[in-house]
Amino acid sequence: MVTPSPASDRIAVIVPVAREENEAQKDFLERVFGETPELVDVVCAADEAVSPTVLEAFSRAGARVLLSDAPRGARLSAAAAASDAEILLFLHTDTMLPEGWASSVRGAIASGAVGGAFRLSFSGGGARMRWVAFWANARTAFTRVPYGDQAPFVRRDVHERLGGHPPWPLLDDWDFARRLREEGRIEILRDAVETSPRRYLERGVARTIWKNWKTLWRFRRGASPEDLARDYRK
Repeated sequence: MVTPSPASDRIAVIVPVAREENEAQKDFLERVFGETPELVDVVCAADEAVSPTVLEAFSRAGARVLLSDAPRGARLSAAAAASDAEILLFLHTDTMLPEGWASSVRGAIASGAVGGAFRLSFSGGGARMRWVAFWANARTAFTRVPYGDQAPFVRRDVHERLGGHPPWPLLDDWDFARRLREEGRIEILRDAVETSPRRYLERGVARTIWKNWKTLWRFRRGASPEDLARDYRK
């Protein structure tokens, strides 16, 4: 039986940063560090091609920066191991946490959840992106398998017991969330993160949705994460 953790547990915010990131948004950093900073440990899991300007912005804000040429999943696990926080939250740099996010996460863990995530919303894009968010939230409510852009979180001991994220360049977050679901209750919080619609709008909304589903289908048919990552990023 899972034992609830106390609501005062520290949170490690693990931020994967890749070479395509060309700036660290001031609002993003302020939101992460703005709530109970003494109880939040931010670790930037960056690949070695990230701009020094981006890394400096994280360092100035108070984050620890870990550089590695390993795939994203391996960098996330290494960053998690570098912190002693009892709760791990994985956050993309184009995603803004809601006000009061830390209290919501601690409350979910204290209530007995092994992990969870926020609902999804977009910071623009009109009705098309509201439609995408609606179906993404419906999918998550049904499957209890949140995606990486929903700021998923997990108890440290559970993350370690599951062996962390797989050392993949793509779908590492989906694979971990799928395995986490078998460990206990997944709490989907009422509050929503706000993520950038840029990639959907640049690539085309329908095309991006199709590409996401096709990638997952190919993975289930046996395609390797490495091959999928190369195709996905073309």
